[in-house]
Amino acid sequence: MCLAACIWNYNKWISSFLILTTFSAFWPVYGLYGYLAGKAVFHGCLWYFFLMSYFSVQNLNALYRIMRISVYFHVFVALIQKSNLTVMFKVPMIVGLMSNSLELSALVTICLPAFLVLKRWKILLILIPIAGMILAKQFLGIIAFGAGAIFYLAVAHRMYWPVIPAIAGAVLWYKFIDEAFPSLRLYVWKQAIAAWYQHWILGAGIGHWKVVFAQPMKIDGCRWMTTHNEFLQMLFEVGIAAPLILIGYLTEILGKVTRKHTLPLSALVIAAVHCAASFPMHIAPIAMIIVTWLAILDITTGEQKKYELHNAVV
Repeated sequence: MCLAACIWNYNKWISSFLILTTFSAFWPVYGLYGYLAGKAVFHGCLWYFFLMSYFSVQNLNALYRIMRISVYFHVFVALIQKSNLTVMFKVPMIVGLMSNSLELSALVTICLPAFLVLKRWKILLILIPIAGMILAKQFLGIIAFGAGAIFYLAVAHRMYWPVIPAIAGAVLWYKFIDEAFPSLRLYVWKQAIAAWYQHWILGAGIGHWKVVFAQPMKIDGCRWMTTHNEFLQMLFEVGIAAPLILIGYLTEILGKVTRKHTLPLSALVIAAVHCAASFPMHIAPIAMIIVTWLAILDITTGEQKKYELHNAVV
């Protein structure tokens, strides 16, 4: 609760979400999964508080640089995996330093807007995350990248024609490189919505998807550890208050942003696409990057008050 009170000075919606998930970790039942999920949210909020306390518009380049370095390492390892140069890096799929190619695709695409701050010839380094995205061969990554690119070009440069080649490219990718299997996700989402109706106000408890759906799904005989939809899982686990907090945050932030905030907004558009059909907030490195973009957006809006750390704690 002390952390929630401190974060309230910067973003009351993130603070409200922390309070909600803390309550949900204990109700309707306190257990291992609720504890772990609540702890993960706490750590994410602690990271957000650190960023808001110690960073300003003047030193955001340090965060962009860290994101770019992360991409360099992942793509470098992915290239080694692709070339099969050593037995140590021989894997059944290209994953970089992540555990599967979907996570690699999410990391490089969400970090990609950090390359847009580069000037002159250095902007060509943006080809590195694009290469990582191609190596991952994930249709969701292509869709997320396309959505972010369309948003950035439309808002920052008022260019709307890229919508056509983006759609054409997505169709070709889906047809010849990586076919998505939406039927599996649609089946799981349908089960999640049906289960949410049983506890629609306060949810089943944060982290309790793994408890309620402990048995393998009939559609493929696999145990789905997440819904592959962060928004729907949030609704199922913590109830109707979660989307209300999200709507409140979006309403407030959209009233503040201008074209100069296009960079973090584009990153969050990419992240939102991944969250809609995957589980990036369940993967610590990717979740930290998304929280970092949230903090960057709040810092650059200039509406949040900057407090000294000791004053915020008091």
